[in-house]
Amino acid sequence: MPAVTHRRRLRGRDQDGFTLPEMLATIAVLGVLFAAFALVVGRGIMHGKQVEEASTQQTEARAAVDRLAADLRQAYTGDEDAFPIESIGSTQITFLSPDRQTPFHLRRISYQLVNGELQRAFATSTDTDGPPWSIPALGAWSTEASSIQNTTVFTYFDENGAATSTPSEVRTVTISVSVATLAEPARQSTYSTSVTLRTTEVPT
Repeated sequence: MPAVTHRRRLRGRDQDGFTLPEMLATIAVLGVLFAAFALVVGRGIMHGKQVEEASTQQTEARAAVDRLAADLRQAYTGDEDAFPIESIGSTQITFLSPDRQTPFHLRRISYQLVNGELQRAFATSTDTDGPPWSIPALGAWSTEASSIQNTTVFTYFDENGAATSTPSEVRTVTISVSVATLAEPARQSTYSTSVTLRTTEVPT
């Protein structure tokens, strides 16, 4: 009889599950693992969004600089005695440039940097018969690029390569735009180019 009782007790112990402390410890360990996993996934998602944001900003900045340079390269008034640059500054420029129609209309194009945004506005002449041109007021401003970090977008040089602040003396314009995400403002991407003006003939 004692032997039989001993076997029954052994079977009872074999059928026991986890104790409460063991279950609590397991839950705690699993909780830590899940928290670590969620943190890694969250950081991965955040990094992916930052990369996507940076890529979008860089694409916009590159396109904005290219468009601005293209507008400037064909700056012209239709009158060889008139200069196409109307006003300049470190954060703004306004100039005259023809469209690509035949006969062409003359456009007044203006760029400005406002609150980290490079903006563009223009107005097209209502006539095509040459000076004096009839050009209405500038239209609405549109944002070409955002998250711009630098405060000097335009630098101007005369025919001798010296810096100038006089519109009629400008022969070369250097354009520079640096962009960065809000999360990493110190990590900037810069796009720049220089444009030499052609003022005596209609660009083709």
